[in-house]
Amino acid sequence: MFKEEIKSLIKGDVENTKNVLEKYSHDYSVFEVIPEVIVFPKDVEDVKALVRFVNKKRSEGYFYVSLTPRGAGTCMSGGSLNTSIIMDMTRYMKGTLEVKKINDISQKPLIGGRSYKISGEARVLPGTFYRDFEKETLKEGLIMPCYPASKNLCAVGGMVANNGAGEKSLKYGQNKDFVKSLKVVLDDGEEYEISQITKEQLEAKSLEENSLGRICRRIWNILKRNEDEIRKARPKTSKNSSGYLIWDVWDEDKNIFDLTKLFVGAQGSTGIITEITYKLVSVEDRSKLLVVFLKDLNQIPELTKELLKFDLESLEVYDDHTIKFAVKFFWSFIKDKGIKGVFRYMVNFFPEFLMVLRGGMPKLIVLAEFVSNDKFEIEEEAKSAQRNISHLGLRTRVIKTDEERNKYFDIRRDSFKLLSDHSKGTKTAPFIDDISIPPENLPLYLPELTKILDREKLLYTIAGHLGNGNLHIIPLMNFEDPKTEEIILRISPEVYALVKKHNGTITAEHNDGIIRTPFLPIMFGEKVCEIFAEIKEIFDPKNIFNPGKKVGGTIEDIEKYIIKPKKV
Repeated sequence: MFKEEIKSLIKGDVENTKNVLEKYSHDYSVFEVIPEVIVFPKDVEDVKALVRFVNKKRSEGYFYVSLTPRGAGTCMSGGSLNTSIIMDMTRYMKGTLEVKKINDISQKPLIGGRSYKISGEARVLPGTFYRDFEKETLKEGLIMPCYPASKNLCAVGGMVANNGAGEKSLKYGQNKDFVKSLKVVLDDGEEYEISQITKEQLEAKSLEENSLGRICRRIWNILKRNEDEIRKARPKTSKNSSGYLIWDVWDEDKNIFDLTKLFVGAQGSTGIITEITYKLVSVEDRSKLLVVFLKDLNQIPELTKELLKFDLESLEVYDDHTIKFAVKFFWSFIKDKGIKGVFRYMVNFFPEFLMVLRGGMPKLIVLAEFVSNDKFEIEEEAKSAQRNISHLGLRTRVIKTDEERNKYFDIRRDSFKLLSDHSKGTKTAPFIDDISIPPENLPLYLPELTKILDREKLLYTIAGHLGNGNLHIIPLMNFEDPKTEEIILRISPEVYALVKKHNGTITAEHNDGIIRTPFLPIMFGEKVCEIFAEIKEIFDPKNIFNPGKKVGGTIEDIEKYIIKPKKV
């Protein structure tokens, strides 16, 4: 409807053909939402013009007009979908602006282990694919370690918007821990830079007569007014992407007020990110993997406790369903490895085949990875960890070569793609896909979860980040069957109530989006959800930024936008 009007306001492109709208009606979620128009802003001036345009249309009575930023479209919760203007940042607003080394600043690791050091910084535009960004940081021997499994597909703006993480999150945390500052366009159509500031700087900032000053004043008031509620609402897990990260904004002990925490993980619902400054760490180029084969879920807490005494970079896990899929579709893993590669891959798996023949299929495979620049140090650490868990009577292996290591991580990283590629008549259905439970509670939680899934006769895999208790549960479902929608709506509140019972979070890194926003009251309660709504109103009084995410999303939205059976 507004294509020509928008084209006259910006330097970038505006498209609304049927094929383009179809492409942008999907991401990696279970939804289809047809937008009205797709815009490709060339620069921050285009973004500012778009925000002003939407404000103008709202004041003219077009209350449905909104603006949703989109990166690579790999969101699994429907966060990049909406019915109005979709703003694709990847065509023009991309590129690494600067990478520099800095004096080392020590940081505490997320769980146990040695401290790590911040050794660099990088400025990057939000539409930059992480794979391209990483190439630039590696030239300086640096890396931003909080990347997801989709690192070769995703854009950094989406990583920030979802508070993404991944296999290194045990040591390095999430995007919120590595975002130093952001440039953002707020509701007034102006760009501002935000970063950590002191209470004194906050007081000065609050006196400014602009959107940022107003936001600082009101956010400070809401934090102080609801101090007890906010403290109690903080999830007990080491990772979380659910709700607004209100508990991370004010650190009284350090005298730090950090408004970036209300953009990281906010899915573009508080403003539009136009530039990111990331903290970076030095690359450690040697690794050693300890593999543990687990047959009894009750051993998870003790195993995790013992392994976390060591300086692990990652502690990953996948289940027997994933292993069976890998065996069933073995050729999918090795089709691009060449004749020699196929032979080596098969040889590398021979010890596991023998192990299964002798002792049966393990329930879980646990991958504990150590990294360092000192090969003797990590070799000794891995063997020491192996000795430390010997009293548990588990089958273990310290992996000797990179080829052997890669075979395990190929299965772990490619489990979602494996399901997608071989789901004839079915589709991967990420709707309870990102739960995190304190590891000590997993032996009680997992049997209750699988009981629910098995009751519905679902085929699924479980993989994830054991050190954080973060499990990705991906069922295969037939969206041509009308019962699929009923199952999703029946299972979701049941599973999330179970998560709450075991002190978990309903999403650790994939965020709320369309699929989980309606269930936030189960996670946080009505009072905290009212605080979320007030925060949304402070940043976005006209509700122009990605409406329906974090605040305002309903069960009816899930019913309306979930993929429907095709009409015959």
